[in-house]
Amino acid sequence: MERIPCTGCSLLCDDVLIGTDGIFIDKIYGACLKGKERFDQLAAKNRLTSPMIRKNGKLENVSWDVALERIKQILTDSSKPLLYGFSTSSCEAQLKGITLARKISGFIDSNSIICQGKALNVAKETGMTLTTLTEIINKTDLIILWGSNAAESIPRLLNKILFSRGKFRMTGREIKTIIIIDPVKTASFGVMQIRDVALHIEHGKDLELIRVLKEECCKEGNFPEKEVAGIDKEEFKRLLLNLVGAENGVIFVGQGILRTQSDDNVIRELLELVQIINARQEKGRMSLALLGGHYNMVGFEQVALSITGKNHSLQFSDNKLIETKDTIITKIEKDDFDSSIIVGTDPISHFPFSLSKNMASKPIICIDNRKSATSDIADVILPSAITGIECDGLAYRFDHVPIQLKKVLNPPSGVSTDEEILNQIIQKLDVS
Repeated sequence: MERIPCTGCSLLCDDVLIGTDGIFIDKIYGACLKGKERFDQLAAKNRLTSPMIRKNGKLENVSWDVALERIKQILTDSSKPLLYGFSTSSCEAQLKGITLARKISGFIDSNSIICQGKALNVAKETGMTLTTLTEIINKTDLIILWGSNAAESIPRLLNKILFSRGKFRMTGREIKTIIIIDPVKTASFGVMQIRDVALHIEHGKDLELIRVLKEECCKEGNFPEKEVAGIDKEEFKRLLLNLVGAENGVIFVGQGILRTQSDDNVIRELLELVQIINARQEKGRMSLALLGGHYNMVGFEQVALSITGKNHSLQFSDNKLIETKDTIITKIEKDDFDSSIIVGTDPISHFPFSLSKNMASKPIICIDNRKSATSDIADVILPSAITGIECDGLAYRFDHVPIQLKKVLNPPSGVSTDEEILNQIIQKLDVS
């Protein structure tokens, strides 16, 4: 048996055990359904194993040289290429992606821009109190899920932080309180006990709730006389007392807050609320944790920030980074692109129809290990190895802690890693 990190989600569990003979994985212990799905992809029916190009409207298997030559032709004819995805690639591959974008005067963005990247942008102005998984396990006595269905999006998170006994929380679940703030009764509500607080907020009223909390946190012993955002005054009182009375609390911010359509003011005022709470704390603190879905979404932020000083939405021209307010969304909306390279994601399925339609109208180069709506309409497909199983590399957990991934099997014959594929494209473009 071998212990490896699991790339099923951004929790990057490092306690999953596998049994392998070097050719197949026949035993998996400790993985959740998302983790198991990652291992199942090794032999899945939708696995991509051969390069393909579109001929006469149909995708056909070709050699790597033919596929790379077609990519060179597309990029040579392109003046405004987009690169997008990279959240299911290693940091090494993300670095190669940025290098390629620089070389072809392209625009590169990751999945983070429609998720936690928004919060990190706001935090540049307001600051942000972050924490780590280890601190949460060892110190936290209050856990808040705000717009987050952790039980399904990151299945083992609650098991690790709510039911575990940390160094300074030896009694575990008995003294930990969980508060869920959500307009929908999700699967996460199933873990609640008598001491916990379930708050069914009215849809779109997060900002109203935050503003009242900010106001009440500046007072002593006063509470509203009427309901707030659909929460009655007794429930609001319990929420407020827990917020200001916890020794160490953490607010897990999910897609309900981070989603693309949400107002940046929601994030900004939530960060300010945390600062107000911490100003009142005599010991301990309140922290935030941003729950991104893909396992290395944070990695792209780290890599981009370390080499460019900007965490996403990088526009290059003449081998230099230039200032832009665009994101992958605005680029596609304005039709300000003429080709795209998609790595390890499926924007055709995930984006609104209008954006998908615009993207589909231009040549698409798809680098992935599985078939998707994006690969189905792509002009070129390059199959990639599954990072964390068929190749190693560095990834960053949701709490910004680096985790070294392991290689346990060889990829199918002729299949390369994301890093190798991007490097091959760079080398191909260098050939005169």
